[in-house]
Amino acid sequence: MLQQMREQARGIFGWIIIGAIVLVLSIFGFGALNFFVTSEPVVAEVGDTEIRQSQYLSMVESQRRRVLAQLPPGSDPGLLDEDALRTEVLDGLIQRTLLLEAAKRSGMGSPEPSLDELILATPEFQVDGRFDATRFRIVLASAGLTPVAYRQALGEDLIVNQLASAIGDTGFVTEAELEAMAALTRQQRDVAWLTFDPTEYTDSLVVEDAEVREFYDANTERYRAPEQVTVQYVTLDLAAFAAEEEISEEAILEAYEAEVEAFEGQERRRSAHILLSVDDDRDEAAAIELAGELRTRVEAGEDFAALAEEFSADTGSASQGGDLGFAVRGTFVPPFERALFDLSVGELSEPVVSQFGVHLIRLDEIATTEPPSLARLRPTLEQRLRERGAQERFDEARARLETLAYEAPDLAEPAEALGLEILTAEPFTRDGGSGDFALTAVVDAAFSDDVLGGGYNSEVLEPRDGYALVLRVADHEPERLRDFEEVVEEARTDLVLERSREQAAADADAVLVRLEDGAAVTAVAAESGRDWSRLEGMTRDDRDAPLPVIRAAFAAARPAEGERTVARAELAAGGVAVAVVTAVRPGDLGALTEAERTQLTQLIRARVGGAEFDAFRGALRRDIPVSQRADGELDG
Repeated sequence: MLQQMREQARGIFGWIIIGAIVLVLSIFGFGALNFFVTSEPVVAEVGDTEIRQSQYLSMVESQRRRVLAQLPPGSDPGLLDEDALRTEVLDGLIQRTLLLEAAKRSGMGSPEPSLDELILATPEFQVDGRFDATRFRIVLASAGLTPVAYRQALGEDLIVNQLASAIGDTGFVTEAELEAMAALTRQQRDVAWLTFDPTEYTDSLVVEDAEVREFYDANTERYRAPEQVTVQYVTLDLAAFAAEEEISEEAILEAYEAEVEAFEGQERRRSAHILLSVDDDRDEAAAIELAGELRTRVEAGEDFAALAEEFSADTGSASQGGDLGFAVRGTFVPPFERALFDLSVGELSEPVVSQFGVHLIRLDEIATTEPPSLARLRPTLEQRLRERGAQERFDEARARLETLAYEAPDLAEPAEALGLEILTAEPFTRDGGSGDFALTAVVDAAFSDDVLGGGYNSEVLEPRDGYALVLRVADHEPERLRDFEEVVEEARTDLVLERSREQAAADADAVLVRLEDGAAVTAVAAESGRDWSRLEGMTRDDRDAPLPVIRAAFAAARPAEGERTVARAELAAGGVAVAVVTAVRPGDLGALTEAERTQLTQLIRARVGGAEFDAFRGALRRDIPVSQRADGELDG
């Protein structure tokens, strides 16, 4: 059974669950769920369920960390809209609780075996493709969650997904709906189009100097040079200090001995089992009795593997003689684990009852994880010792740099005292430059009143761990309007491009009018000196025409028999296209392959199911009372 569930976790059901896990991890965070506190303020009530303040605040903090982690390095955390974030989190909590309430009222639950199997199959908890209990605990601890809380969150996600599937799967697709959808989505159109590219006009356009000057005067905002600074700076780098650190072999050996002493070898047990199911054909007492009989037969000399293959309901392990491989504490459900870790090698357990049924367990082998070798740990130990030795010198140098930078009128004295090189950065604006000078904290320091206005050195800045810098402004250029003489050629190019775009649009519009008036397509093409591009049987996802042309062609009205419709499309870089649609053919359901038909069916079902689930969630808000705390009171 365990093996069967493991295999099922790789299918569609598995993807649903993995999606739920991702949702928990990415939106709510591991540390967000704590349902055991009963003496805290309530922020909302959903039916009979209370959403408590600790749960809400934990989720707010988790969501804040997630959002900040997605921002570019150096972004200002103050830009985060706290009110919107809190509203989003509370709405999400309420919606989730509504769904859980509805699911529980419908008698839905999450079976323990499913949770165990999902935990075992989660890649984040695996090492070399196998579940690792140590990694499981580390991953949860780093996110501030206990195994119990994680199992509860995962179980609730299973329940919500059961509910979503139950509602979404009620939708069905009729043949008429399939035909209508196929007719629309697989529709084909015969389309021809003329393209008007602004670059075709640039060589023939001539603009006078006076026109360029007039254009410059009318568009001065285009030609303003932004305020910028050039800074000098000195840096301290922990990595440079560490590179100078000398590490003795004795220190490495001492560090390794400490590692070995602190190492806790993890016991792994290899076991095999025979699982006897409890169902309509066999109650628990009968299963226990049969397990006892099998135990007697094994002790009498019969082959355990053969009996497992014959009797075990866990078909995945039965074909392997019942072998479950190596496992550590925390892998199996409690009754199974307690029995397994009470056995000696080669010993058989008494019948063990769990949620899966009744087990007969045999312990085959015990192994203990050995500490890593010195050769394997040496690079890590050396780096750790170097950084440990360098950190003190780095901290001392940083403190001294802070004092010198504050007292000195420039960077010369700090650089000389600490043996640092004075560097110069490329000029940058308030929008930032490159490298460390793209970071908000560094840019703000450079443009601060003390540094820019007062001419002082900055305080010690730490754009990243183990790295510090002090800067001062060497040159400052205020925002200014660049002189006409500086930008005359730039302005000339801009004017020519603008007029080229205007001319391309005007010619396209003239052709559009001619076509709407009934002019022949051949005549229009000859008059404009262009050739028609043609595509018969154009589809919505075609790649043989520009996307704007496809969109315009399918947005155009269906032409009458023997007639045509015309459309205008805006192209990239200011270009324009005029399209003519001459025929429309509906998609044919019968022409679809079986795979395409299945895909179309799933598309319709997803839309119908999604709409029904949205309607269901809306009904929940009406049927289940929701109260939120406002000014210290619950307000419905």
